[in-house]
Amino acid sequence: MDHDTPFEPTNDLEVRLLQAQDGTLTAAQFLDGLLTAPVFVLLDKAIGEDGAWDESISPLVLTSESGEPMFAVFTAPERAELWHEQLPQFAHAMPIAVHALLSGIGEGVGLVLNPGLDVGMEMIPDAVAQLKERAAAITRGMAH
Repeated sequence: MDHDTPFEPTNDLEVRLLQAQDGTLTAAQFLDGLLTAPVFVLLDKAIGEDGAWDESISPLVLTSESGEPMFAVFTAPERAELWHEQLPQFAHAMPIAVHALLSGIGEGVGLVLNPGLDVGMEMIPDAVAQLKERAAAITRGMAH
């Protein structure tokens, strides 16, 4: 992917991400939308046809400048192409809703949305923990 090419949003999440970056959408509004948005994670093995998670599957986890593990997620499969080229073992893009993904992210792990691209964001582990709480509150609200 050429960094000189303007970022053209391909879905609603990318439109909202651009709005959050230019200030026309608040961080809270973006995060609430992010929780239900589909994102893509790169895996080193395909998920079986039954959809069951195999413990031998590894997702792409990067390291932040401060040394923290950062779970890499992408707003669209084509946003992950750069990483697949650099790390060909991560050949499988799996769509997943962010709220479902959060339940599988351990403590002390951050989240990086569209790593390597200008249109993205990083969430330190504390922010991911807060997002998990936000997701739980929204889920409880839906149940009532």
